[in-house]
Amino acid sequence: MREIKTVTILGANGAMGSGSAGVIAAFGGAKVHMLARDVEKAKQGIEAAVASVKTDTIRARMIPGSYDADLEKAVAESDWVFELVAESYEVKEPINTRIAKARRPGTIVSTVSSGLSIGRLAKAYDEDGQKHYYGTHFFNPPYKMILCELVTHSGNDKKVTQALGEYLEKVLGRAVVYTNDTPAFAGNRIGFQLMNEVAHFAEKYADKGGIALMDEIMSGYTGRAMGPLATADFVGLDVHKAIVDNIYDNTKDEAHETFKLPGYFQKLIDAGKLGMKSGGGLTKVVKHADGKREKFVYNIKTGEYDPYPKFDISFIKEARQKIKESDYKGAMDVVKKASGFEAEIARYFISRYISYSLSLVGEVVDTKENTDGAMGFGFNWVPASAFVDFLGGPKETIKMMDASKIPVPKLLKDAKEGKKFYELGDKLDARSLFKG
Repeated sequence: MREIKTVTILGANGAMGSGSAGVIAAFGGAKVHMLARDVEKAKQGIEAAVASVKTDTIRARMIPGSYDADLEKAVAESDWVFELVAESYEVKEPINTRIAKARRPGTIVSTVSSGLSIGRLAKAYDEDGQKHYYGTHFFNPPYKMILCELVTHSGNDKKVTQALGEYLEKVLGRAVVYTNDTPAFAGNRIGFQLMNEVAHFAEKYADKGGIALMDEIMSGYTGRAMGPLATADFVGLDVHKAIVDNIYDNTKDEAHETFKLPGYFQKLIDAGKLGMKSGGGLTKVVKHADGKREKFVYNIKTGEYDPYPKFDISFIKEARQKIKESDYKGAMDVVKKASGFEAEIARYFISRYISYSLSLVGEVVDTKENTDGAMGFGFNWVPASAFVDFLGGPKETIKMMDASKIPVPKLLKDAKEGKKFYELGDKLDARSLFKG
C-alpha cells in the first residue's frame, strides 16, 4: 500500500463524512478533496470538519468540490477514496462505477456501511480494485468514537489489509477491529441483538413498567452508559429497523427470531416518532411554561406517553454501590444471587450478551478480541470476555447461562478455568465502562 497523501471524501457534508475528514486531515496530514452534491454543501462539510477536531490548521488542506464537476479528477490523484454516501446499493453502486473508471492502480477505496455486502460493492472494480476495496466502518462522532471495523471480502490481499489496518491504527488513532463480510458486521450485530430483544421484553412486561423498566434493569451497572432502549431512541427507530431487518433477512443463527422488529416500533415509525432526532419516540422530553423539563415514556399498551417513572429495585441499588466502591466482581455477585423477576431478566440478558458475542467468533470475526473491541470501543459496553472474569470465570458464567436457558458457546466450554479470559485489558480497561 502506498503512502496516503491525498484523500477524496464522498459525502463530505454529512456528520460522518465531515467528522472522518477532520480525523484524516488532522492525524493523517493528508490533502482532502471534500465532495458533496454541490460546492456549498462541501464547504459546509469543511466547516464541520474543522469544528469536529477543534483546529483551524486543517482548513488549508481541504478542497471543496461537487460529484458532477470534480469526482473523476479528485479520484485520479487520490491514494484513498473514502465513500460515505447514503446507505443503499442504489446510491453506492453508481458512484463505485465512476470511481472504478477514474482510480489509479493501488488506490484504496473504502465505504462506510453499517451492513451492506462489501463483496457485492467490490464487484464494480477490476482485480486490482477489488484487492484494494474495503469496508471502513467508522463510528459517530469519529473524533470521539475511535472504533473502525475494517471489513474484508474474498478479493482482498492480506498484505494490503495489514498495511491499511496499521495506517488506521498508528496514523489515524483508530481501534481497528477486523471483521468478515457478514450482515451488520460485529458491533451492530451484537448490539442490536440485545437492543431488539430488550424491546421485545418491554412489550412482554408492559404492565410492569415496559420500556422504562427494561432500561432500568439494563442500566449502567450492567456495563453500558445508556440503556438499550435509550440507545435505540438515540440512534433512531428507522435506523434501528433497517439494521435489524437486514440481519433478520440475511442470517439464520440461534438468535434469529430476536431480530424481528417489535410491532410498536413499527407503529412509532409510521407515526414519524423516530426518537430523539424527531422530538420523541420511545421517550420524549416536554418543556413546560416555567422552563422545567419533564421526561415521558411511551406506553406500549395505550399508545400514549406517561411520566417517566422512578424505580426502587434493591439489588440494582446494591450493585451500583459496589461499583462506586470499585468492587466489580462484588457487583456481579449481587446480580448472580438476587431474587425476583427483575434479577432473572438481568441475568438472562448478561448471559445472552456473552453467549451471542462469543458465538460470532469464527463466522464474523476470527478472535474474541475483535468482538470485545467492537463492543468496548464502538458501543462503550463492557466486553463479553470481561464479563466472564467479573462473573468469576467460565464455570460460573456457564452456570448462569444454563439457569437462564441460554446456549453456551464452544469457546466458553473450552476455556481453561483460573486463566484470565479477557485479553484487551492493556488497551481497554473494562472497569471504566461500568456506571454506578
